[in-house]
Amino acid sequence: MATPVEEWFAGMDITAGRLESMNQRSSFQVTNFGADSSGTVNADPGIQLALNAARDMGGAEVLVPPGVYLIGATLRIYTNTRLRLMAGAEFRRNVAGTMIVNGDAGQSFGGYTGHSRIVIEGGLWNMRGTTSGLTASAMCISIGHATDIVIRDLEVRDVPGYHAIELNSTLHGVVTNCRFRGFVDPGSRDFSEAVNIDLAKSVTVFGAFGPYDHTPSEDILINGCHFGASGTAGTTAWPRGIGSHSATITKYHRRIRISDCAFEGVLQYAISAYSWEDVTVTGNTFVDCGSGVRCRSVIVADTEDTKLPDGTQTSASQLMRNIAITGNSFRGGLAYDEPIVCLGETTGTVLNVAITGNTIDGSTSGQAGIRLQEVSRATVTGNSLNNVNGSAVSTENCNSLTVDSNIIYNPGSHGVTVVTGTNINVDSNVIREPGSNGILVQGGNFIQLRNNFVRSPGRTTNNTFYGVRISTAADSLNLSGNKVRPHGSGNEAAYALSIASGVTTVSRYGNDWRGTYATGQLQDGSTSPNTTATDLT
Repeated sequence: MATPVEEWFAGMDITAGRLESMNQRSSFQVTNFGADSSGTVNADPGIQLALNAARDMGGAEVLVPPGVYLIGATLRIYTNTRLRLMAGAEFRRNVAGTMIVNGDAGQSFGGYTGHSRIVIEGGLWNMRGTTSGLTASAMCISIGHATDIVIRDLEVRDVPGYHAIELNSTLHGVVTNCRFRGFVDPGSRDFSEAVNIDLAKSVTVFGAFGPYDHTPSEDILINGCHFGASGTAGTTAWPRGIGSHSATITKYHRRIRISDCAFEGVLQYAISAYSWEDVTVTGNTFVDCGSGVRCRSVIVADTEDTKLPDGTQTSASQLMRNIAITGNSFRGGLAYDEPIVCLGETTGTVLNVAITGNTIDGSTSGQAGIRLQEVSRATVTGNSLNNVNGSAVSTENCNSLTVDSNIIYNPGSHGVTVVTGTNINVDSNVIREPGSNGILVQGGNFIQLRNNFVRSPGRTTNNTFYGVRISTAADSLNLSGNKVRPHGSGNEAAYALSIASGVTTVSRYGNDWRGTYATGQLQDGSTSPNTTATDLT
């Protein structure tokens, strides 16, 4: 009896024996259905026959051997199908439309009841977005109303306009070890994501099929992927790596996990979490991106996104909550926005945020390192922020916020800013050589500045800035255990501590303002500050 031929797995040599063994077991090798692998004639009829055979059998594996397969019509993949492109296989788009969709255009499966339990893996998916006749906006892989979707180990190249992968109205979706390289903007698509997480809002949001029942996406894992440029003439890197850009009030994309991905040269936001909940962004690297991670509640100015599912206009945002941005590395941030930004609305605060253990090295055009606005119940802890062009940590209209144990070096503007904040604790930060103030507080109340060390503040202009500056009618402040030291040469801060008139209810004790500053060590114009070290009652 002949020895069985071993099945091929990724990394193995592709031999005739292995192919024949797999063919005998599955019978759904696309070349057996007439798919041409020479790249000279359209192969989609044969591939579709194989996909239909898998559908009719109730599910099977469809195998694509090495070769170039012209895709001249949108492919349809169905429930319980595994489409597997072997090493050396390329799907080369030859139709002005989407490459593959889960199901048929006329279907109407609501919620997560559409064609599901699908695996798409391997190969090069070449969208050829600069090729004549193929430059209009198109999608590569489009999934909707589905559950249990896995997309892995493939490369999508040179997409025009839309997305490499759209997970719309998808429950339990995994995208792992994929490469997304090259994008072409045919016009007005400078916000497109390589991996788009969206909801079944309308035909303009998801054009493959309905119903448009506003089903969001939940339980999505994106892991180990690369986002960047392809090098093809006429293409760029992606505008955005992963994200959403539409919303419906009362609906959220939930349980989104993004880990161990590499974003390189992304033009805008590498990750744009728009109306998401229960989010973790962990262990990713961002190099020379326009911005890194944005967390954004529904934009009030967008009149489509502020509607309820029945179309009622709310003219309001909604809360966005439970976000962890941890252990990421950002280098060479560009001018689009901050490396990390959480931006809420007065009608849609961003709640419960942990920004911890990140390393940020560089930003341009006045961008801060971390910016929080309309954020509540948040921690910014244990981050290293270096050489940012603006403030290292910038906060505005925040409530119940802790900024502690961060290492800050050479920000072009301030080290930490607290503007109209309430219940704010700034504690145990090390701030070296800020261009402007070490810590700036403008307005707000119930603010504690404790155990911070500021060295060499006011480096951009002599006798202008301060180690710690408190102004604009701030109230109920405590300063204790802080230490400020001048640089010793060149531009120096005007004062180690400056508190403006109009600031009220200040208690300060145990601080160290010693050193030679441009004007003096201490300037406290607040109303009746208490400087005793005893309990205050």
